[in-house]
Amino acid sequence: MKHSKTVSSFALLLSLLALLFLLSLSVGYAQSSLIDILNIPFGKASSAMVFIVTQIRLPRILACMLGGAALAVSGMLLQTLTKNPLADSGILGVNTGSGLVITIAIGLIDVSQPAGIRLLPLLAMFGGISTIFLVYLISRKTNHSISPTRLIITGVGLSSMLSGVMVSIISKLDNNKMDYVISWLSGTVSGDNWETLVLFTPILLVLLLLAYSRSHSLNIMNLNEHTALALGLHLKKERGIILILSTALASLSVVLVGNITFVGLVAGHITRQFLGSDHRITLPATMLTGMIILLAADTIGRVLLVGTGIPTGIIVSVIGAPYFLYLMTRLET
Repeated sequence: MKHSKTVSSFALLLSLLALLFLLSLSVGYAQSSLIDILNIPFGKASSAMVFIVTQIRLPRILACMLGGAALAVSGMLLQTLTKNPLADSGILGVNTGSGLVITIAIGLIDVSQPAGIRLLPLLAMFGGISTIFLVYLISRKTNHSISPTRLIITGVGLSSMLSGVMVSIISKLDNNKMDYVISWLSGTVSGDNWETLVLFTPILLVLLLLAYSRSHSLNIMNLNEHTALALGLHLKKERGIILILSTALASLSVVLVGNITFVGLVAGHITRQFLGSDHRITLPATMLTGMIILLAADTIGRVLLVGTGIPTGIIVSVIGAPYFLYLMTRLET
């Protein structure tokens, strides 16, 4: 019965993702249909349609899918690590650290120069990784393993401090640079080009596979600390590995989709509700759910809200914030 439920759940997720992929590929500013898309592999489509699909829509769709997968898996890893169902990459300051470095960089470089803009993704990764390293150093105690509670408190406190610094810097920027920073912080898809995808896709896929390889350890980490130690799990080492993997995934997602929150929170929690806590099942299911959420949000922004200029991250927040409040009320009762 459980096996049948798992198979049907994955079939549903894959079907939803496939349908959403085709829908997102066939709709946009330029008028097109599903028939036009299906004609492309057979060489029957116009050159304009081939360009629109292969150079504009497809890279953006793939960026959203990869970014959604990275954020979702990162969120689930953090939820298991901290034993907090409300954990997300933003809770440990990864997003804020990336945002602060991006803000400082934009204040120093000329945003009209392509060479400077290309450095921003790498700087965002550096900011996220540096922040989580700082959180770890502050929260650790000599001869003690990582405490999930201290990690969360330190992350929230440092994130608040960095947010204040970032707001102060933004207020000093000129209007052009301020608009650029706000656009990035709002979650504008920025990795929608083949150059970025070719560079970062292999790295993301390796990280996702490494995360899945820790499924057994993650299942043991769901138990209490004494039981996990009795079963032979090296908690300090495993927590360090999970922390590095989750941070790397969240930081790399910044390269593709900017500063987006709530995907990890929503995807991880929905998956656990329906499929339980076995990470061998929930990690790939969470990855698919994250892809669906981010791709759906981006498609809504591109198609239904044409001309509004609303970033994908804002749409995700509109979906995720009410769900976050719903989870809080459920945890309190």
